[in-house]
Amino acid sequence: MTLFSPSLIGGDGWSALGKKITVGFLGLGNMGRPLAENVLKAGFPLIAWNRTPEKGKDLVDQGATWAQSPSEVAEACDVLVSILADAAAVREVLLGDEGVAAAKGNAPVIVEMSTIAPHESVAIAEALQGRGFVMLDAPISGSTKMAADAAVTILVGGDAGALETVRPVLEAMGKAIYHMGENGMGCSMKLVNNVILAAVLAGFAEAFVMGQKAGLAGDRILDVVLHGSAACPLLEFKGKVIAAHDFTPTFRLRMMRKDLTLALNAAGGLNVPMPLTSVLNELHQAGIAQGLGDQDFSSIVRVFEGLAAIP
Repeated sequence: MTLFSPSLIGGDGWSALGKKITVGFLGLGNMGRPLAENVLKAGFPLIAWNRTPEKGKDLVDQGATWAQSPSEVAEACDVLVSILADAAAVREVLLGDEGVAAAKGNAPVIVEMSTIAPHESVAIAEALQGRGFVMLDAPISGSTKMAADAAVTILVGGDAGALETVRPVLEAMGKAIYHMGENGMGCSMKLVNNVILAAVLAGFAEAFVMGQKAGLAGDRILDVVLHGSAACPLLEFKGKVIAAHDFTPTFRLRMMRKDLTLALNAAGGLNVPMPLTSVLNELHQAGIAQGLGDQDFSSIVRVFEGLAAIP
């Protein structure tokens, strides 16, 4: 296999051969679809694949090429991005019979952006390395709107030279790129980030419900919080969602619960107790049991409303 050399890509994304590097994209879900569109808008030739082909129709209309399998994408690109639902999907798409590793004659640098367990990401990276590929784990922090605005934060684990190879592509998708260390460290940082998000928002939701039960108006609670010592960017965005009870998903509650479970499993392997995260995990599971799984994760307030018997 021919590994695409970092020396062949300049800072502007042009190769030493005088052509724009080709980007492959696997996974066109709520986050993958806008990320892929931003890569295309940035002027990179794009070849895409998704299990459900109709999700790629708009991209093809904008100039992307459609592939019939992940291996076909890998054979035609210089940098390959994948963003999938879970570790099982990542293994199948990257290492399966028709996966990326089955590509012949080419080995693009792989940017794996799914949120999966750090140890799973490391194992997949090692399996790919044994087949001639370099993989970075690069999960993202941000909402679907931030993905559409190319404003997500990208958390990268893996070889620093490979990161520089793909940096022009990452810059087309996000506003901030952090190299966290070796393979798996990007996934670890994503779990740290999401535990904090869940804790801050659940804490606000719990206090918000207490205030309402005491007779305080929801909009007044939010106004004081946003202009007082407890103010933070998350509450500026999600606090308004909670006050308005508009839980149109930008990050689904069931996906936050998945990430909390991943964090607890990772902490167990590190012998790190996380009692607060355990409670958060159960609260999110209660939300799923109430049918909130596909609503925004800010709908956790409904769990607290139920506990407090607020209609």
